[in-house]
Amino acid sequence: MKLKFILAVVTILIGYLNTEAQEVSGYPIGYCNGQMSTSSTVKYNVRETTLSTALYIPASYARTVEGNRIESLRVAICSTHNVDSLRVWVRTALDGPDLASGTAAAGSYVQGWNTINLDIPYDIPEGTEGFYMGYSYYQKAKSGAISSLPESRPEALWVQCGTDGEWTDRSDEGTLCIEGMVFGDRLPRLNLQLLNVTTDKVYIISNATLSGVAEVRNIATQTVTGFELEAVIDGTDTPCITHVDCELPYGATQRIAFRMYPAITTSDPGEVEAQFMITTLDEGNDEDPTDNGYETSFRVLEHAYPRTVLVEEFTTENCPNCPRVSNYLHQLTDDPAYRGRFETVCHHSGYHYDLLTTPFDIEYEWFYNDNGGTYAPGIMVDRCLYNDNSAVFCPSSVEQLSETIDNRLAEPALVSVNVDADYLSVTEEKNILQITVSGERCQPDVLSDGTGHITVYLVENNIAALHQAGAGNDYVHQHVNRTVNATWGEPISWNDDCFSYVWQCEIDPSWKKSDLQVIAVIGTYLSDDPTGCTVENVASCQPEVSYVDSIINDYHTSKIAKVYTPDGYLIPLPMKGLNIIRYTDGTVRKVYLN
Repeated sequence: MKLKFILAVVTILIGYLNTEAQEVSGYPIGYCNGQMSTSSTVKYNVRETTLSTALYIPASYARTVEGNRIESLRVAICSTHNVDSLRVWVRTALDGPDLASGTAAAGSYVQGWNTINLDIPYDIPEGTEGFYMGYSYYQKAKSGAISSLPESRPEALWVQCGTDGEWTDRSDEGTLCIEGMVFGDRLPRLNLQLLNVTTDKVYIISNATLSGVAEVRNIATQTVTGFELEAVIDGTDTPCITHVDCELPYGATQRIAFRMYPAITTSDPGEVEAQFMITTLDEGNDEDPTDNGYETSFRVLEHAYPRTVLVEEFTTENCPNCPRVSNYLHQLTDDPAYRGRFETVCHHSGYHYDLLTTPFDIEYEWFYNDNGGTYAPGIMVDRCLYNDNSAVFCPSSVEQLSETIDNRLAEPALVSVNVDADYLSVTEEKNILQITVSGERCQPDVLSDGTGHITVYLVENNIAALHQAGAGNDYVHQHVNRTVNATWGEPISWNDDCFSYVWQCEIDPSWKKSDLQVIAVIGTYLSDDPTGCTVENVASCQPEVSYVDSIINDYHTSKIAKVYTPDGYLIPLPMKGLNIIRYTDGTVRKVYLN
């Protein structure tokens, strides 16, 4: 029994010591945070010369590791082509002597990260005034070896061409990818780096919540289990502080979600700046707060609207992989967590065409933005860019698709949209469906540049497939495009911050009316830029056969009490089109005015 107790205590102590401090295989100092660029922007078209590059570690940074030693330098190289005699060094002046140096064995360095030991470690003295870390190499001909990140930092990229050349400060172009590996008994115990902060693009005053993600790196020896994140936001009197829980061991980098509640009370037509700072750690004070800050910005609006996402699927019967992605959509459609939160429109294009392809389905291949290259299955989520130049992608799993939808749902909509549909006449010869789309924007500058468009799709569900590749004989198509008000939609006509739009379409007798669905889309259309056509909000309805009470060519107002648009807006007099009229006797009728 006593032995078990002793073993339990030892186990607890070992766990405690592991939390307190960890074995460190080199404490990195530098500014690239372990990242590198694979393409060099620093090149000299000179043959048979020596190129040198360095960055400066100022006293404020250097003194966080004083009393320790630099044993090696990690150097990132974009290319080894025409590179020879690679040597690393530490100096207190760019033109001064090497305080420590080391040479890579010929042919041992590679494209990527290279760790080169110093022949004699550099002991960082007490009260150090700072030093330079750099490397030199012999260039046989033009090369692109020097790796630097695009973010600029003072004295973070010095370059010299030729042993007698002048040193040039090119820090406005980037930060050199180099790290000194420090060892010793006096390494920092607590030190976090705040690498990045991403917040909501828009802060909504009525919601009073700012959500975001902080990317944090632990570069000290002790595991950090939490910290205070502070935000100083322009236009507010006091900092906003929230506590963030984490589990960050030495060398780890994590993206950590946070939520805070700043006291922002007025909207701003532009963006407001926010300075984020890691302050007190749960384990104590950060020993180097100089790398704890990050600046970002966001818009502030009085209010916004719930978002419904538009998912567009490129699919055809010729595509054997399309049933797989269609199944992802069906899984999410049936998931209660997503019910009513996204709408789907299917374009039968991208990989050949079939009997369900419409002319505008083919036009929409423009969104691939790949010089005519297309494929199916393909998905667009609110037409937002998924990679560098296209909104179209092929999800590999239902989780990937749901994550993309979730990311979009997290952004508030700046425009509301409502849609209503009524059959004006239903006969064996002719079916006319009138669709009314209306809504409002949260403030006058939203979609105010003429790029806002209304697109109305009529889709049909439950269409039996003819010959669907990759599926059995019982395959059924959903969300099939039947018609649209205009391929790219119609421009929004604003009345102050409101809009109303009416479109009538004739129903093909072959379409099953009980399976028809109207999907109204509000978004941006740029005729010369498929990457700038983001959807702002979506609404849908399922029209039912409901006769209009009367169609009249003239009207009198003696018995009219109130007149409403189909979406519920009170108007002074009936307008052309569909009206909801309440009479003085209490009756309510739908009246259509020619």
